[in-house]
Parts: sequence; C-alpha cells; structure tokens
Amino acid sequence: MRFSMDNISNSSFIKKTLKSEQGIALLMVMGVIAILTFLLADFTFETKLNKIKIYNQQDKIQARLNAESGLNFALGKLRLYQEGRNKIEKDESLKSAFPSSDLEAIIIQPFVFPPPISPKANIIQRTAVDDFLKKTIFHGELSVTFSKVSGFLNPNGLRVQPKTPTDQGAGLPDAAQAKVETEPGTEGAEAAKTQAQPAWTVIEKKMIETFQRLLKDKNDSDEEFHLRYGNVDANYLVKELRYYVSDKGSFQDSMQPEIEAKFSQKNITPKFAPMSSIDELYLLPSWDDALVDLIKDRMSVHEVSVIAINELTIEDLKILFPAINNIQVEEFFKYRDGDVDKKIKGKKFKDAEDFKRVVVSELNIVSDSEYLERITALKDAGLVIDTAGKLYKVNSRGSMNNAVYNLVAYVDLPIKPQPKKPVPKGQVPPPDDQDPTGAGKAAPPPGQAAKATPIELLLPRVVEIRLE
Repeated sequence: MRFSMDNISNSSFIKKTLKSEQGIALLMVMGVIAILTFLLADFTFETKLNKIKIYNQQDKIQARLNAESGLNFALGKLRLYQEGRNKIEKDESLKSAFPSSDLEAIIIQPFVFPPPISPKANIIQRTAVDDFLKKTIFHGELSVTFSKVSGFLNPNGLRVQPKTPTDQGAGLPDAAQAKVETEPGTEGAEAAKTQAQPAWTVIEKKMIETFQRLLKDKNDSDEEFHLRYGNVDANYLVKELRYYVSDKGSFQDSMQPEIEAKFSQKNITPKFAPMSSIDELYLLPSWDDALVDLIKDRMSVHEVSVIAINELTIEDLKILFPAINNIQVEEFFKYRDGDVDKKIKGKKFKDAEDFKRVVVSELNIVSDSEYLERITALKDAGLVIDTAGKLYKVNSRGSMNNAVYNLVAYVDLPIKPQPKKPVPKGQVPPPDDQDPTGAGKAAPPPGQAAKATPIELLLPRVVEIRLE
C-alpha cells in the first residue's frame, strides 16, 4: 500500500512540474544569450577582418607613395646629371679631367632606405642611424636602381620616312635636279648616292644580321629550339616588323602579299605607327614568344641615340664589327674589363677617340677606313659613339610591411637638336661629312679636323612607365 502511495505522489510531482511555466523563461534567456554570443563573436571577427583590410589598404597606398617618391628622386638625380653633363660638354679642359662617364657613374648609384647598417658598425654609427630614422617622416622601405639602356636596335627606325623639302636636290628645277642626281663625278651624284640608302635600310640590315647571329648561336646550343625554329627566316621576320610599324601604304616589298596574308590569317591589325613598348613584338603573327625573348633585350623602342662603349656586350660588339673574331673579342674585353687571373687592370674608354684608337691601332680589329665606314652607317641611323648614355631604366620599389609596389620607368634625356641654316634655292646642301655640326657651317680648312658641336641634354622625361 505504501508503494502505491509513493508512486502516486511521484507522478503527481511530475505532472505539476510539466504543467509549471517557471523554466520556460530560463530556457529563453539562455537561448538569447547563446544567440547574442554568436552574433558578438561574428561581429568581432568581421570588425577585426575589416580592420586588417583597412591596414592592408593603407600599406598598399604607402608602398605606392614610396615607389612614386623614389621615381621623383631618380628624376631629381638625372636632372643633376643633365646640368653637370652640359657643363662638362662645353668645357674641353673639364671634359678631359672629369669624363661624363665618371659623373654618370656617381649619379646612377643605387639608393636604399632605410640605410643598411654593417655588422661591423660601432655603437656611434648605429646610434646616428637610429636617431636619423626617428627624426624622418618617411614610413616603409624604398630602393631605387638605375640601369643604362645600351641596346641600339630600334624597331621604330624601320619606318619609311616620307621625303621632305630638305632632301637632296629639293628646291631645284626638275632638269637641274636630274642633273645633280645623275651626273657622275659631281658632288651631287655622291650625295644622291648617300641619300639612296635611307636610315631604315641601315637599321634593317643590322637587325637582320643580329637576328641571324642569335638564331645560329641558339640553334647550335639548344637542340629543342633547333627542331622548332631551325628554318626561321630572319629576313622575313624583320620585314614583317617593318610592315607593322610603317605608315599604311608606305611598305613596298616583294614579301608584302605574304605578310598581309599572315596578318589577316591571324586576325591581327597592323599598328601602322611607331611602337610604344617592346612588348608589342608579341603581337606580330610570326614572332613566337621564344623568338621575341631571344632578341628583345637587344632592342629599344625609345630613342637611345648614344651607344655606350663602356657597356658594350659581346653581341653589341659583333653588331658594330661583324667581321670580328673570337680572339679579338677576348682581347677587347680583356683591355676594357681586365683579367683577374692575369692581374690585368681594365681601362675604361675615356671618349669616342680613345675607343677608336684602341679598336684601330692597338687591337687591330678594323682598319681606319673600315671604322669610318661603320661609324658613318651608325650616324645615318641616328646613333653616335660615347661613354655616357641618355636613356635609363629606373626601378623604384616601395614597400610597407607586407605591401610591395614596384615601378619601372624609362627616362630619356633628349639631345637638343642643332638648328640648320636654310639652303638658298638653287644650291645643294653640303654633305654631312662637310657639315658635321648640322648648323650649316662651312667645312674646316684642309688638314684640320672639324670641331664637333657639344651636345646639350634637355630635361629628363619619362617615356614609358609600367607596374611590375
């Protein structure tokens, strides 16, 4: 009986408990707290994530500002170089005592911030650097490097230039002009002969020679490359390039139908204008990536004008003197760069005359007449020999924490053109060898060398900029 009463009382307790609503509020409160805790955790995570994004964005902006400030710093240094170079060019005594190449070497030294501290630095040096960094308002890191662009094969030089009134014989009556151009033994005939080979033909010839040499060397050393590109015609590739950059309708060649069909087949529209970036070579239908990579470092779409003789490579030397042999190449670089094993100290060239003396007299690479012929051909293509350059590649790398911004800019210091005196109607302008300055002056007396007009560099300007 007692057992039954206990069971009844337990069941009554359970029923009362189930009917009671006192625990519902507690469960609801606990559920709300759990939901709020989850929302708070999610909100905290989103807040931290947004904070990190903002910091990263700030770092990116700061890295970009650092890179841009590095480019401005490079332009400032090149402005100093321009001022100093013009002063040196105008003073012969200063030019012999302090060559332009020495000034250039000082100016294009790399710049790094914050300044690196040597492990051997003493406490005074370390303290000085630390105090400097505390007082500066520059945040992050910066490195600026300069490299001189010495490649002198310009694809834009292949463009066919229209005739101008200053061409040989222009301004003369038709009969007189024909006489000037055709009468043998006259100065006009010699000038017409020179004018018959425009600058683009010189550049095309040099470009074909260079391409053929590079292809031969690559085929000899790379069997896979030979299997794929062994039958490549360098002459056709260069003509395709000339068609791409020449004005529409100005390209006249026996290969024109084949080239036009190639562009049409690949659905590529020729630019018919100068190239603004060397990467445009990848757009040519017959120029595979491997072919572009083979030659693009030898080219520049910007006006180099100056061949820096102290930075000539083996390929550059072979372009200048195609008949040079391997022994002469070795002797040339041994003279210029020295030989550590034989303890020979290199001798950098002081100027173009020093380069000519070594090439012609000391190393006997070419004769005096052959050297003059090569230099004249380069001059026809708008190129001159010198120790210092005028086109530079500036790499400005700014960073802030993990953000990095790398700017690559090509900076040119244009050479101020010399004014030419107008040629009176009915007269023939003097050849370039009688007027080396281009200013319309008379030729120097026999036995005296013509005094070249000193070059004058204009303000540096950015001709190409890219983000890498």
